[in-house]
Amino acid sequence: MRHLLYIVAVMAVMMAACAEQKSPLDAEARDSGMRAAAALVAVDHTDTMAMERAVMDAKAKQSVYALKRDSAAVRAFDDAFRSYLKEKDKILYHAIFPDDNEKR
Repeated sequence: MRHLLYIVAVMAVMMAACAEQKSPLDAEARDSGMRAAAALVAVDHTDTMAMERAVMDAKAKQSVYALKRDSAAVRAFDDAFRSYLKEKDKILYHAIFPDDNEKR
């Protein structure tokens, strides 16, 4: 039982260390996320086809990092995308991410 406790503690420390890892692609991913969000904000919101295309383009840009199996870069892209969108167009942000509506 005592060994199991040590194993669980070591695994928790290792998982925390992995969660804090940064990717060499972080800066690139953040920049790409901000540009993708800016492109989405710039689209006429009444043109649903253009909005859908902008969202799909953003997802395609994010998938580049997923295909490289770089989860830190994927998170960096997502964080930058969400932050930019939340800052520049709150209504669109809450339409895309409805789970964050209670945090208004």
